[in-house]
Amino acid sequence: MKNIKFKFIGVLILAVLVLGSCKKWIDTGINVNPDAPTDVPMSSLLPAIQANMAYNLQGGNDLTRVTSIWMQYFQGVGRQSQGEANYIWHDGDVDNLWNTTYATVMNDLVILTNKAVTSNNKTFMGISDVLMALSLGPITDVFGDIPYTEAFQGMSNLNPAFNSQQEIYDTIISRLNHAIVCLSDPKAVIIHGDIMYGGDPSLWLKAAYGLKARYILHTCKVNTNAYTDALAAVKQSLTDVSEDLSFQFYDGSGYQNPFYQFMIQRGGDMTMHKTFTDMLILRVDPRLHVFVSPVDTIWDGADWGSTGENASTPGPAVNSGSSAVPFFTYAECLFIKAECEYKTLAPDADVRTDLVNGLKASLNQYGVYSDAYVAAYEAATSTFTGDALYKEVMVQKYIALYDQLESYNDWRRTDNAIGLKANPTSAAQETEIPRRFPYSLGEKSYNSNTPKNVTIIDRVWWDKKAK
Repeated sequence: MKNIKFKFIGVLILAVLVLGSCKKWIDTGINVNPDAPTDVPMSSLLPAIQANMAYNLQGGNDLTRVTSIWMQYFQGVGRQSQGEANYIWHDGDVDNLWNTTYATVMNDLVILTNKAVTSNNKTFMGISDVLMALSLGPITDVFGDIPYTEAFQGMSNLNPAFNSQQEIYDTIISRLNHAIVCLSDPKAVIIHGDIMYGGDPSLWLKAAYGLKARYILHTCKVNTNAYTDALAAVKQSLTDVSEDLSFQFYDGSGYQNPFYQFMIQRGGDMTMHKTFTDMLILRVDPRLHVFVSPVDTIWDGADWGSTGENASTPGPAVNSGSSAVPFFTYAECLFIKAECEYKTLAPDADVRTDLVNGLKASLNQYGVYSDAYVAAYEAATSTFTGDALYKEVMVQKYIALYDQLESYNDWRRTDNAIGLKANPTSAAQETEIPRRFPYSLGEKSYNSNTPKNVTIIDRVWWDKKAK
């Protein structure tokens, strides 16, 4: 969250004293701007929160672009992106992510929640719970312990305590459970202002169940019931690609996808990575044409240490002005279901069915569905069992969740089931792929409660190291 510097605090105190002494003769309404209301209705607050989440958090360049380089979707070949590919990622690099998530996204969600509770609006209550879970989740997943119970108090508490990640996860599940209750209530009706689901509580209810499954699944290393509980939740989630929870950007100045804006401004810094591009080519995957843009009809990702010359760039699925930012998708639901079935010893045929259905959902999501490809894939995997079947589930999920944080979470919690290799060059500052972000420089400077001596190869709570 944004911490206010001591110098600013002094100025603020002086201003309060001056205004206090002058209030007898100054008209307090003289500088009120009627076009800047101090009390924003929920129907106006919600779309701003959704847009900020899509731009700064779920699709933010300071989060998903970095983890996508580490997950080898992209290769950094210049400036900051090259540094990130070499595992150079410092406390000052995450200030923007930390500050915007706390001071803008989650602070506004606290306001929305309070308004919803005051008005007893079940739909807004449920939506604010889902979105808070979707804000706490990514931040705790990359930082670990974070402030929550003492956060959002403004000047009254500039040094909030950090909650353990386990406590944050309890909060995430609690908020999602509360959302499920609210959105199931007969008083939950369609509301105005929701630009993601049109205010439909039944769709938000399905998303809440799916996200509950996702976050329970994250704890599979520390929770023996994770697969069983996640499977029960995901069965009540999305049932079609049309129900994907995503934010649609608009290809107009000021409304464009954040990654597209980055590529326009610093496109020479990043290309496709050879690992992911080769995987798509080898599989003759129809998504190659939307995930990757060729150079002179050549599909070629940059390898380690490459300058990126003549390498392919990210395709229109993520790199166009109007590219949508997925928050949660039907494809992810099906891959969660397939993995949980496998881990709870369901018949291999059931796992393979959901594996194929997950592929279908992803192809439909990106508009490249092919009956011939699906039939060939189904035949090729019809005999998969054991470790080979599990790895294929995780590889297909990795492909489907292109440029999403969830791939990074999967890589950690499955101990690299997909088999990525770390950057082997001498330029790499670590010998392994980073497992977390450092804490914000601003937070470390102004909040004495910030955990110390954290490195990017340390593990977060749920990423328990196997004995």
